[in-house]
Amino acid sequence: MPRRWSPPPMLTPTEQPGAGPSAEVSTTAAASLAQVWAVFVPIDLAQVFPRGSGPIPAVVGTSDQTGPWDVVGSARRVRLADGTSVREAILASAPCDGAPPSGGRARFAYRVDGFTGPLAALTTAAFGEWTFVETAPDRTEITWRYAFTPRSALMAAPLSALIALFWRTYMRRGIENVRRLAEAG
Repeated sequence: MPRRWSPPPMLTPTEQPGAGPSAEVSTTAAASLAQVWAVFVPIDLAQVFPRGSGPIPAVVGTSDQTGPWDVVGSARRVRLADGTSVREAILASAPCDGAPPSGGRARFAYRVDGFTGPLAALTTAAFGEWTFVETAPDRTEITWRYAFTPRSALMAAPLSALIALFWRTYMRRGIENVRRLAEAG
């Protein structure tokens, strides 16, 4: 049996958030890594998150994007259904600059900050990472990790509760929508 690839640590030391609440979800797409990546990089977040989860609103769109969405340093504002927004900035993308994936794996990491809604009281930043591993022809394992930096030690418990009650559901729905869109090509 071939040795299974393990992703590198979530983020490099300079990208790594302080210890805080986190979550992880995974799924497997019946699609090649190239197909999954081709759908993932330009994906419309309103298709990934058309529904909210409890106090976490749906995504209605993005704006103010500063560059291609697979280039480190590119940023954008994510607009939410309740009128609030967050800022996303790419920390890592392999491959990048429109290149196709190689070596059977791909990685995408980003920082979220600039919260304008209720989450601003709980967190200063969040760090997301997607990894993609082609486990067989036309079969790709997708994993999404997310870690929050609490605004203070006092906010860690309510933030953990929010993640347990609502954020994991939001992530699960999102990753399944990515899988579905990738399989549809």
